[in-house]
Formats: sequence, C-alpha cells, structure tokens
Amino acid sequence: MLWKRTTFLFIFFVCVEGVAFSGECGSSPAKKIDLNLWSAPSLRSPDQQWNFVSVGRNSAEQKASLYIQNVNSSKKWNVGWIERNGTAFWSDDSKRLLLRDEYAADDTKIRIFDVTGPAPKELSGLDAKIRRAIFEHIPETDTTLWLYYPQVCFAANDSSTIIVVADAPLVRKRESSSGRPFGLRLTVDVNSLRIVDSRPVASLRQPSGQESLNAGTAPVGWHKVDAGPFSILAPPGWEFHQLTGVDSYVGEFVGDSLTLRFDFGRYSSSLKEARKPAYVITKESIGGFRAKVASPRGPGHGITGVYFRDVGRSNALCLFGQDLTSTQQELALKIFKTIRFGGTLPRFVIPPPPLSTKNQ
Repeated sequence: MLWKRTTFLFIFFVCVEGVAFSGECGSSPAKKIDLNLWSAPSLRSPDQQWNFVSVGRNSAEQKASLYIQNVNSSKKWNVGWIERNGTAFWSDDSKRLLLRDEYAADDTKIRIFDVTGPAPKELSGLDAKIRRAIFEHIPETDTTLWLYYPQVCFAANDSSTIIVVADAPLVRKRESSSGRPFGLRLTVDVNSLRIVDSRPVASLRQPSGQESLNAGTAPVGWHKVDAGPFSILAPPGWEFHQLTGVDSYVGEFVGDSLTLRFDFGRYSSSLKEARKPAYVITKESIGGFRAKVASPRGPGHGITGVYFRDVGRSNALCLFGQDLTSTQQELALKIFKTIRFGGTLPRFVIPPPPLSTKNQ
C-alpha cells in the first residue's frame, strides 16, 4: 500500500541521516552532562586535565554559574552562567568544550570554549554566525516557531570543526499555526567561523513520548501558545485568554473542551490541597525549573496542576485544571511538560472591576 511505502521511505531516510551524522562525529554518543539551576554536575575532559562544573544549587539569582578548572593547578575560571538548562560535552582531544544553552522557551545558543591556551577562552561570534547561516535559508515572509539543535557534535579527529543540525519549524509572520518542518545541517570551522557546508534536511526525526516533551517539542501538529512570561505547546485550536487578576497575572489556555487556568505572581497557589494518598505528587524539572506536579488518583474529582515555586524575580506559577476526566488529565500532564519560560509580562494587566456601590 502507498502509505506503507511512504512510511518505510521516511523511516529509511531518518535512519540514513542518523547513521551519516554519527559517522562524521567523534566518539558518539559523546559523554555529556545535563545542566539545570539547582544541581552541581561536573565533567572531566578525556585527558583528565580539565574539569567543567555547573553550580546551580540554591542559586539566589536563578542562575547556574559555570566554571572550567585546571585539575593540576586547581585554578578555575568562571565562564558565564545558564538561566534555564542545557548540555555540555568535551571534544575527543580535550581541546574544546561545547555548551548547548537552552536559554529561552524557543531558542538555543551554542558556545565553545578552547582550553589550549593559558586560560579557557570562548570562541566569540560562533553562535551569531550559525544563526545568520540558518536565517539566510529562511524566506523574509517567514519566521521560526523555535530554534533548537537536536544534534551537535565535534567532527571525528577534528575538534576545530563542528556539525550542527538545526530544527526551526517555519510559520508566516503575524500568523499562528503549527508550522512547516524546516531543518538545516551545517558544518562549521570554529577557528575561522566559516560555514564550510550547509544543506537542508528534508525531514527531522520527530521525537516521541517523554523525549519529545523534554526536548521542548511535542507531538506532530502541536503549536506554541504564548502567555508572555511563559508558553506551552498544545494541540491545534488551543488559545490563550488573559483574565482579571487582583495581585497577580491570571489567564487560561482553552482547547479540546478543556480549560487550564494559571496564576503567575508572588502569591500563586502552591497546590497545598493536593495531598497524598488521594493525589499522585511528583517533583520534576520542567523548562529548567523545579516543579511540583499533582494529579488525583480518581479522575473527575480534584485538581490536576503544576506549581513552580520560583521562576525568577520571586514569581511563582500555578497552572491547573479542575475535575478532569482521565483523557483530559493525560493531555494536561503532557502540556505541563512543555512549559517554557523566557518572555515578559504583558505591558498592561487587566485590573479587577471596581467594587459595586448601591445608590443611597
């Protein structure tokens, strides 16, 4: 049948692309660490001479400081920070460290540090060069829903070259849709900041399940719904509505006969009413921040919600649905995992209505 043949060709193409990519890289997969705002992971270079450390635990500024340390002298250098999450790994020859910084809800930055000199040095201008190369392939009438790098590596036996695959779904400017797939594969000389090769990737592998949600993407067809300081990914047809708030920013996401309301501010509900054993309570990392996720064991009764105690500037977020069916609960939990932060509050927040007065 035609659909079977099409599916086979798609899977074959994806497998060939994956094999080709891994064949051009160094050790694949490279040993890497995941970075966030509260843990303190570290990663030694293959030659054991350098140590990369991220210190985010108990960060008062909602940032994780990054350090590269010389193991022999114990001297360390601060090389910046991350504000959400990311990943880092060394080149096979221990000359360079690559950092993939997921600093915004829909944007990613690539940074590389060279440790061949007396002190670690960042290769400045690299990310801007890659970004310009990507947007040269995008029509002026379009923009991207997000810019994500699902595959990045140092070339085999050459740490001065990196291979980058960019995932940047396209949408017409000033329009809202789930976007059209667009991928680009770039080979970059990091010494000269020269794009050695760039070619469109006909289809990117669509992650599935938990991997998809953790990557900041979602099932095929889902689109970004922006609320300002944060956004979600949701099925087609979902909309955002701002509501009246008293001392915080309030709104709702609506779609598929389901309403998820939120309260963003210093006094957001912490879901204290959701307690074991009536509720399933988990602590997770979502969008680079710690989150409490609660769902009733008996669908149809209670709150299904997610709570972030602090997402910056002492603001908390509670997003929840009330008395959801099992199907609605499953959808809500998937949407929660796509929450990403990085925007700003609306310029004007709807004030509460004035108190009514009775005629004397």
